[in-house]
Amino acid sequence: MRRLVLSQKSIRYLLAGGVFLVAIGGWLLGDYLWMKWQKKGLKELRMEALAQREQLSVLQDQTKNLQLLLTGWKGIQQGVQASLPSQNRSSFNGHLAIKELERGLASLRSELERLIASVPVSMPIKGRITSGVGTRLSPWTGKPEFHSGLDLPNPVGTPVYAPADGLVESVSVSNGNGQMVVLNHGQGITTQYLHLSKATVKKGDRVRKGQQIAESGNTGKTTSPHLHYEVRVNGTPIDPRANLLKQGSPSS
Repeated sequence: MRRLVLSQKSIRYLLAGGVFLVAIGGWLLGDYLWMKWQKKGLKELRMEALAQREQLSVLQDQTKNLQLLLTGWKGIQQGVQASLPSQNRSSFNGHLAIKELERGLASLRSELERLIASVPVSMPIKGRITSGVGTRLSPWTGKPEFHSGLDLPNPVGTPVYAPADGLVESVSVSNGNGQMVVLNHGQGITTQYLHLSKATVKKGDRVRKGQQIAESGNTGKTTSPHLHYEVRVNGTPIDPRANLLKQGSPSS
């Protein structure tokens, strides 16, 4: 039979070592769980970016097709008229046929022009973009986050213009977004304007491209005065700079 005698000093060392091992184990477990959470977040951000690229590709194809159709309208009209025999062009029946075709083509042209005018291909405000669409470090937490719009610094009160024809879907105020306006352009396209100092339109208003809809500001959760501008297709934020925006200043 053996007898083990430990001094109080040894017991304290053993207890301290045990606490240290438990602390190290807890730290390693926490670090593992944190890395796993970060990996999941990055995977979700990649999926959002992929969906955004697909939505942008669809929007670009729609815009190109509409522009091609509109460009070919005059050629179609001239071709139809030129294809008729000269005697039919001056006859009563031929005149009616041409008028009917002209009305149909004019209606098509009007619809195409309406669709093209509702695609936001210009910026709503002048200014340098300081933060784009994509993953960035949050200015509040320092952690990666998905930024869903374009930030354009401007003095409070700078006019904000509609980049396309549309319907004012909402005018609201929230703690994070501040004063906010949302335009619905049809075809699943909406644009959002955040941190405004003032809205110059109300819900239900129809606006034309180049019409002032608000003034930029510093409301909500911001670090400085700027306009946060978003373009969404079927609810998914896209980066309009990728072949959608025309170069130049906003219409005014």
